Amino acid sequence: MKDFHYLSMMRFCYIMATCLAILTMSVTAQITAKSDRGATKESVTEEQLLAAARQIDIRIAKIYKKKGVSVPEDANDSVYLRRSFLLAVGRIPTVEEARVFLESDDPNKRVLIARYLMNSKGYKSYMANWLIDMLRVKENFANRRTAAPYMAWVRNAVAENKPFDDLTRELLSAQGAIWENGAVGYYIRDKGMPLDNMSNTMRLFLGTRMECAQCHDDPFEDWERMDFFRLAAFTNGQSEINKGPWNSVWRDMREAKTERTPLGRLMRFLGDEVFYGSVGGAGTGRIKLPNDYQYSDGDPGEWVSARTPHEKSFGKSMRMSKRRDDDDGLENFASWVTNDQNDRFTTVIVNRMWKRIIGTALFEPVDEYVPAEETTSPELTRYLVGLMKSLNYDLKAFQHALLLTRVYAFASSERELKPGEKPIFDGRKIQRMSAEQYWDSLVTLIAGNPDKLPTRGRSNAIYYGGKPVLVGELDMLQLQKEVLAIKSPKELKKYAQSLLSRIQNSSKSGNKQKMSMMMRSAGKRGALNGVVRASELPSPAPKGHVLQIFGQSDRNLLDSATKEANATQVLSMLNGQVEKLVVANQQAHIHKLSRGSVPDRIRALFFGILSRSPNESEMKLMKSEIAARGEAGYRNIISALINSREFIFVP
Repeated sequence: MKDFHYLSMMRFCYIMATCLAILTMSVTAQITAKSDRGATKESVTEEQLLAAARQIDIRIAKIYKKKGVSVPEDANDSVYLRRSFLLAVGRIPTVEEARVFLESDDPNKRVLIARYLMNSKGYKSYMANWLIDMLRVKENFANRRTAAPYMAWVRNAVAENKPFDDLTRELLSAQGAIWENGAVGYYIRDKGMPLDNMSNTMRLFLGTRMECAQCHDDPFEDWERMDFFRLAAFTNGQSEINKGPWNSVWRDMREAKTERTPLGRLMRFLGDEVFYGSVGGAGTGRIKLPNDYQYSDGDPGEWVSARTPHEKSFGKSMRMSKRRDDDDGLENFASWVTNDQNDRFTTVIVNRMWKRIIGTALFEPVDEYVPAEETTSPELTRYLVGLMKSLNYDLKAFQHALLLTRVYAFASSERELKPGEKPIFDGRKIQRMSAEQYWDSLVTLIAGNPDKLPTRGRSNAIYYGGKPVLVGELDMLQLQKEVLAIKSPKELKKYAQSLLSRIQNSSKSGNKQKMSMMMRSAGKRGALNGVVRASELPSPAPKGHVLQIFGQSDRNLLDSATKEANATQVLSMLNGQVEKLVVANQQAHIHKLSRGSVPDRIRALFFGILSRSPNESEMKLMKSEIAARGEAGYRNIISALINSREFIFVP
């Protein structure tokens, strides 16, 4: 058994060493930042990230000195390993990964593991979870209209490591057809609720709460109702592209009561999946005040022009003409949100990333901006803001730098902040896993390395009546482009009749074989309801899924995920999905590890579940369980370990 473990470890060491060697050669190509817009990319080396980490630690040390606090102890290797995997890739390490790290005597192994994690598929998966949650991306828009192109755009943005300011600018300036530009899903997500979209945008990207100002002057902040409507003017005037012909045809069909005919059903499909998925109008820069406008600075129904609030922290101001509609409101608004002088934009994303890795935010809530001067260390906050800018909003590089700090590596702290007390970052506060971390850790126990599991594919196929049609002849990108170009009701109806005929004829011909192959491929492409990573499952997960039970966001409200415990979780752990998928599932990867002598099997279970060896008293207790229960004892050990606080919490 020992020989088997040794060979397994050596094989994995070889693989990991090879990967790290490749990463060392390519790290400057993979961790990049742009010096300025349109310029050639400049590489950011690991040495530069280490230097940034040292600068952060210097400023943390100043906090300790000022507060008279001693420097905390470093976390042990087991805690550091488990923490790093959960925070960088959203899962526990496999038993092989744990052994390689814990049994290595390389003094540089913490730097190496950070590099290994930040350049892995797991990072992309876990980061996709974060961005999908933050943007409230669902599988479908209202009335089950597909949001697949928007979801794919978000995933690709993470895969490409798109700079956060570019990502934001592309979302806020997006227009056109969704199958051609998935970013328009940001506005389609809140279609019919443009004012809510604006308040969410201000909160999400600028840490500015303006919900109250939608209806009245904010009694607690400086924002007035006029401020809100002047902002809303930037994005006003959006509509579905060229939908007039469809409206005319549909109205005629409703009057003739032919909307339930095959042609009527196809016309509804075009309305739902072609026209609905489009954003026309680039922002007029003007908006009418509502009929209940109640202040002396404007009259109900009065047209007002777009203008940004007069607040230094927003950086440069922006305004548009009051006399005429313009066609660049979206571009102007996106440019203003992401401008280099907008301290709110940079500070808010810095705070989100800092909390994600260090565990305690610079200020709370994370979506309510606080000036640097009001944080624990203005010097630290300003340095982090400057670092984000110097990295040109490369979130991967920024998080990588944080993983290299000593403040990240401190042992966990049990000290709770007193009311009104500012954080001093003296060790992570132990927290429950997020729903995604918990699920992906279970998947690791069930399937081994989850990054080797299937990932969801992207299909442009036309799904009509629940199945793909015209495969190899026409796809959604082509269909949307052709339909949106039609100018008259007569032409649209003629096109729809021809399309219906093609669909009907193809279902009778050899195209059936292509459709069958397409559906089999779709069935294999990601096992969307099976044992795969959270990022590959429907968003949000269906009701009753482990993700939903353990607090995944419903994607309706901003930051609506929860880590609170509840009775349903206990039932799932002891006698529900968790028990069935892991404890009782003899095919699960964790069961295959528990072979050999009794001590070897017990150690394998501890390594696989808790990323450490059992201590002497634990080994004695586990041996007594095996002596009393036999093979059933191993299942009991698995159950006890995965239901322990040590497993469920992030150290």
